[in-house]
Amino acid sequence: MQDNLDPRDHRNPPAPKGDAPRPITDREVPLTGQQTPAAIHSWLDGELSESAVRQSDASRDVDFWLRLDREVQVRRQMTTPAHLYERIMEALPTAAPAVAEPWYNRSFSLTPAVAIAAAAGAIAIGVAVGATVLHAR
Repeated sequence: MQDNLDPRDHRNPPAPKGDAPRPITDREVPLTGQQTPAAIHSWLDGELSESAVRQSDASRDVDFWLRLDREVQVRRQMTTPAHLYERIMEALPTAAPAVAEPWYNRSFSLTPAVAIAAAAGAIAIGVAVGATVLHAR
């Protein structure tokens, strides 16, 4: 069930362009706007028994959730094969990455344009503070 997403592989034909409707594949489920019955929510929360929910018209939903639970239990038991674990560990770097230098220890360069802009900003702030102080008196 793995899709080949390599754009260089030309075995899969390109998707049709335009406004033509795409065919629905077996993995796509059309949304019908159907709400899950409240009885199913109560059963999943442990408030109702399975037999009580099956007596209602939600038996199809119960079957779905039981199948889903079985699949989840199977997937929880899966483990990574040893050879894959070894390949992952071999791909990791042996040395720890170097710690980046803190921002206050880094060197920086100041161009004339940045220096003029900073000076103009400082003067503008000084004028604004001075005008505020003069108006406050």
